[in-house]
Amino acid sequence: MQLPRRRRRYLRYVLVGLLVVLSLFTLGLVLASDTYRYDIGEEPISFCQSIASEPLELSLIDEADISVIIGQDYLDPGVEDSDGCEHINVDVEGSVDTNTVGNYTLTYKGSTESGKTGEISRLVRVINPRGTVYLTFDDGPFVYTAELLDILAKYDVKATFFVTCGGDDDLILREYNEGHTVALHTCSHNYSYIYSSVASYFDDLYAVQDRVKNITGETVYLMRFPGGSSNMVSMNYDGGSRIMSTLVDEVEARGFTYFDWNISSGDAGGAYSADAVFENVVYALKDGGSSVVLQHDVKDFSVAAVERIINYGLSNGYTFARLDANSFTAHHGVNN
Repeated sequence: MQLPRRRRRYLRYVLVGLLVVLSLFTLGLVLASDTYRYDIGEEPISFCQSIASEPLELSLIDEADISVIIGQDYLDPGVEDSDGCEHINVDVEGSVDTNTVGNYTLTYKGSTESGKTGEISRLVRVINPRGTVYLTFDDGPFVYTAELLDILAKYDVKATFFVTCGGDDDLILREYNEGHTVALHTCSHNYSYIYSSVASYFDDLYAVQDRVKNITGETVYLMRFPGGSSNMVSMNYDGGSRIMSTLVDEVEARGFTYFDWNISSGDAGGAYSADAVFENVVYALKDGGSSVVLQHDVKDFSVAAVERIINYGLSNGYTFARLDANSFTAHHGVNN
């Protein structure tokens, strides 16, 4: 018995619909599977097999930049394999001293049984919620630098020296050996020369960089502009080129980190006694923040104020530290 035409048409539509649903279901199973074929006829390849020749990619658990309050325990969250295909063995280079304010880099080096390797780093900052004081001294070394180093050693305080090409090499070596940061302040500190052109500035900067490397063995990329990045004296020598606007970008493009300050001792003008320097510094210390103090170890009265500044800071809960590449830069606004 033959079915009516309308019913036959209806059954065809139902059959076609079932075939479409079945095809979509099959496609979904294929996409959900962790296997696929590069070409027809090849054996299925798993995801892990497909990345077997790629480097090991490690992922940090938690943040890449972690702050810890001084005196508290630090529990490292570790790393993981981003693809999860193999067990990884991890060695950690570096350590964190939670009793000393500073920036600590931990480098995780991972390896697998198949021979894949990879690494990733994390920055851990040990901070003092009361505040951290960075004593910085420009223009040296000079005849007062040895006395200053004696004072710093007495209290085990680390500082930062932005040096020139003047003074004795032995003083720079002593700064370095005693754990202070030796940074760059140009060789000549001659405004009319260094700010006459970009080329002149870098000739002078690289000259003092070479000096420091010859003394310490390290190539230093931490620096401070004479007069700071906000100086306007450069306008007298740059022919209207607004050289500071160029230099602040160019030093960073060449791998340098520049520092200004957010507390001036006034020893370059306005303060002419140890008492004045002391008051200018301690009354401006930043609660809960970073105080980058500008002083000059070519001024005897400024050096004479340092011991009182340290005593005041320590007795009021501040921590003293040296600058490094991850420290607060205290950048000024550029005016030229």
